[in-house]
Amino acid sequence: MAKIALTVLGAGNMGTAVAEVLAHNGYDVKIWNFEGDPEPLKAIAESHENKKYFPGLKLSPRVRPEPDLQKAVQDTAVVFVAIPSAFFAATLSRAVRFMKKGVVCVSLSKGLDEKKMFFLSQVLDDEIKKIGGKSVVLSGPAIAKDLGHGHFTAMNIAGKDSKTVQLVSKLLQNDYLKLVPSRDVIGVQLGGACKNVYALILGICDGLEMPMNTKAVLVVSALQEMGELMKALGGKKETVYELAGVGDLIGTSFSLHSRNRRCGEYVGKGKKIKEAVAEVGQVVEGIQAVKLILKLGRKKKIKLPLAETVERVVVGGRDAREELTKFLRKSF
Repeated sequence: MAKIALTVLGAGNMGTAVAEVLAHNGYDVKIWNFEGDPEPLKAIAESHENKKYFPGLKLSPRVRPEPDLQKAVQDTAVVFVAIPSAFFAATLSRAVRFMKKGVVCVSLSKGLDEKKMFFLSQVLDDEIKKIGGKSVVLSGPAIAKDLGHGHFTAMNIAGKDSKTVQLVSKLLQNDYLKLVPSRDVIGVQLGGACKNVYALILGICDGLEMPMNTKAVLVVSALQEMGELMKALGGKKETVYELAGVGDLIGTSFSLHSRNRRCGEYVGKGKKIKEAVAEVGQVVEGIQAVKLILKLGRKKKIKLPLAETVERVVVGGRDAREELTKFLRKSF
């Protein structure tokens, strides 16, 4: 197998899982994490296990922790970025100074840039265009725990350059991970951002012990809102029916391992949002994403009543059962 230098930025659940996939495929891969959170890299160096974010997965010796950002990316051909959306832009602006010309960057992060109201791929492209870099986006039903343990997973891969899409697909695909190409970079990313928002409300349903009938109605409502927003923002409405749309929504909204679903469940059981996030113990992307999605909706004059319900309950602290009941009675 030809040697190629690979790096994963972000040693959370997904970054760790993708690093293990690459190692399984026979590649050596460096993994870096934010300096303020050194515990994952220390644990990987000592025991080949990310005990903080991915306990129970014994990592390949090919996964090599690198705490120095410059050393992590300076000679790398392909960089996989698995940074929470709130820190995405700041991390890239630091890292790009050390990246080599023509680097390929793969965005595994899901969400929007809060300050610029850009998709993360736009933030990524703005940074790497300075060095002639190219990018692709991965999104779909990929619970990190399942992927890391080698259970079958399929995702959409979206990018403007077909050769770059082919390169990244060749690096990642194997007998349990398949990538389906898409030209809809906007739709694929929006699906990844939206599903976290709607997973919160599906988790709230679990906390309230609402039946599957009710959850099924909310899934349909979520897909309708996602499709309208995709179309309004220049994506393809049909993308909502692909892996990055309905696939990711179902995976995130029903998995017991989903951070956003679990956070919603704690809220449904009566915890305040800060208590729920503390219980989850990791970043819950949907909390910030709902504010940004509603801003986009207002900008495009699109009504998003289910997302508004999420905001009233999760951000505004309104009674979850009461707000859900109001939504269902008004919408159907």
